[in-house]
Amino acid sequence: MFQRSDVREGMAVRSIDGEKLGKVFAVGDGEFHIEKGLFFPKDYLVRYSEISDIRGGEIILNHGKETLHALRGEERYEETPGTTAGLGGGAGVGPGAVGVPATGTTATGYGTDTRMGGERTMTGRSEDISIPVHKEELDVLKREKQAGEVRVRKDVIEEEKVMDVPVRRERVRVERRDVTPDRPAMGASFQEETVVVPLRAEEVEVQKRAVVDEEVVIHKDAIEEERRVAESVRREDVNIRTEGDVEGGTRPLGAPGEDPNKRGY
Repeated sequence: MFQRSDVREGMAVRSIDGEKLGKVFAVGDGEFHIEKGLFFPKDYLVRYSEISDIRGGEIILNHGKETLHALRGEERYEETPGTTAGLGGGAGVGPGAVGVPATGTTATGYGTDTRMGGERTMTGRSEDISIPVHKEELDVLKREKQAGEVRVRKDVIEEEKVMDVPVRRERVRVERRDVTPDRPAMGASFQEETVVVPLRAEEVEVQKRAVVDEEVVIHKDAIEEERRVAESVRREDVNIRTEGDVEGGTRPLGAPGEDPNKRGY
């Protein structure tokens, strides 16, 4: 539950449907005041229990603009002992000032709310009194986190590979043939000499190069599943008690065709 320390003057106030209602111009112990308009300001009185959330320096109420109309200070409140005039002038801040009731009382658009030992007695000229009944609802938020990981490790394995490579080499065959008799010899020097005939052969030279052998592809598929969450929520129950000679009956809450902001008891 939000307190006085959470509310500061100048903060914007919005209804539950996002409509801007005004700015805070006075902060009290049990409630704060909203001023709307520029040339013709109208004062609203809101209790801290009516705050749903505070986001980005803005106050979000837990009801719409229609319910806020019921809290308008357009009517002049009756002056009762311990209270002052209504909020019509919009002047003054604090107990005893114009528009702010004295300690122990709270002014609303329906009269004066006098608090005595935990009980509230509503007095005023209005005939309809709206009492909001609150409840808590669950808002489920989802955030992503790392649930696991897949690691692919590559190890270097050394092995011996054997290949058969064909190679060529030259070899010598010596053959002695007979020639035609009396064949003249041209350039015969009758000197010793050695004739060298080179023999060639192929050698094997091994080189290594890297090639792509295969690919490993990792696919990630999104699987949607339901997860049940449970959390306790609170709601307000209404206990109606009448004292004295009271005419009229009560109607069940949420009757068909009934405005939930104007339930009669």
